[in-house]
Amino acid sequence: MSDTPKQSKVEISGFDLQRRLGAGGMAEVYLAKKRGAEGTYKQLVVKRILPEHSASRRFRHMFVEEAHLATRLNHPNIVQVYDFFHHDDDLLLSMEYVEGVDLGKLKRATRNTKKRLPFWVSAFIVGEVAKGLHYAHERKDEGGLPLDIVHRDVSPQNVLISFGGIVKIADFGIATANLFREEAGVLKGKFSYMSPEQARGEKVDRRSDIYALGVVLYELLAGQSPYGSLKEEALAEAVRYGTAKAPSTVDADVPPKLDEITMQALARRPEDRFQTSRELAAAIARALLEARQLVDNTSVEETMTDILGRDGGGDDDEEPQRTLAAVRKPRTAASESSILGTAQQSPSKRIVREVRHVAVIKLRLEGLDALREVQSEAAVKRTLESTRATLDDIAYKRGAVWSWESETSAWAVVGLMANPSRAPNEAALIAVDTHEFLASHSEDLPVQVRASIAVVRGIVAGERDKQGHLRHHSLHRPANYLAEQLGSRTPFGKTWVAGGVYRLMRREFRWCDGPAIDLDDAKSHNVPDRM
Repeated sequence: MSDTPKQSKVEISGFDLQRRLGAGGMAEVYLAKKRGAEGTYKQLVVKRILPEHSASRRFRHMFVEEAHLATRLNHPNIVQVYDFFHHDDDLLLSMEYVEGVDLGKLKRATRNTKKRLPFWVSAFIVGEVAKGLHYAHERKDEGGLPLDIVHRDVSPQNVLISFGGIVKIADFGIATANLFREEAGVLKGKFSYMSPEQARGEKVDRRSDIYALGVVLYELLAGQSPYGSLKEEALAEAVRYGTAKAPSTVDADVPPKLDEITMQALARRPEDRFQTSRELAAAIARALLEARQLVDNTSVEETMTDILGRDGGGDDDEEPQRTLAAVRKPRTAASESSILGTAQQSPSKRIVREVRHVAVIKLRLEGLDALREVQSEAAVKRTLESTRATLDDIAYKRGAVWSWESETSAWAVVGLMANPSRAPNEAALIAVDTHEFLASHSEDLPVQVRASIAVVRGIVAGERDKQGHLRHHSLHRPANYLAEQLGSRTPFGKTWVAGGVYRLMRREFRWCDGPAIDLDDAKSHNVPDRM
């Protein structure tokens, strides 16, 4: 059976759509590839909002507002939203992709195979989701004011697990818009995951997401909804009044500590619940420690293999769900024609050469040596992989690619894509998002991981392709030299920029005075005075 049902061909400029992954009540989802900086290609997901919903002015406004927020969320336990855009009359999101399944499919597979998710693995999965939620709940704008982000649609279908055991919460950016679709029964499937206050139509905050995550945990532990088999008005009444009984009343084998955690998350009054998702994640971590249960992403991976089989299919015949975590398979320019078809120029065509101004970023990381003193090498490796994966996504959103010189040192050139005019600003935003991500990520680590970031101006020369991107570029030597010199002097936890960068964006960010740096050999490297 073909993965793509018969339908009119969908074409989206800038993307190579490989196949349709599936469709739901609001959107259809495609696996795609997109050109990135420095001749790379990224495999990702394109979500196309169905026309019957995107035609609503209210929906479009809500979609654009929340999708913009979603692009600023950078965390290993959140599905990355790279961009949102219009194509003809369509609304589209580009998101990260991974091979895996959503938690709803995993639950169905346990029923079909007569197996179950181990209690402690279930708790670990929920704890990982809680980390991602806490990061989003705590997110502030550039002025330091809380964004007050609430997901509002935490459910098994929005929890995605890679076949490598990585857990992510999905659909930040369209969850609220989804709830306001003018479609009969749109709330029916998700009603049982609502908090009592949300079901009553009252204002909600982060504690509503905690309640919904408590429902997810309950179902994983007890094997059924906290509202049993109630339907229609009886279910609505139970949800509005929060009448859940402990999961141990369904399955006496549920560990008492997990029973207690679940019921605190499901407290009817918001003030009686965990007040932050971080508190919920910490309670689960303590319970795992006290029970001497060593559960990590590898445990999740092994559990998925046991339930779904090695091909990941299990016994679920449904169309593959959207699955999302980073797959980074960069391609060289030589393979470009296999993806874009006619995009590769024939030898007879004139190659367009171009020189342009760019921003160069030098990054150093601190904290891995201290981490090795308190964690195993395997744990450090997982931390490093998740950290670098998120840093790579942060750069990708701004049209850049990190070139890692070592496990703690990298550099990137911003401005190689079609519109280089905002390269200094994009570089500064990469720095802001990197510091913000590492500060949040370190809350879940035994030591703090920090970055030292330097930004300088530079000039590159290269070949311009049909889309306006530079290929086979070469960076002028003064920029390399200045980035190295400034980068080696920038304190950890700080971003320093050279004067040429500062003059271009001094009105768009808040700045503090930095020290003057003497470069005795600057002239021998041909560094201009105002660089």
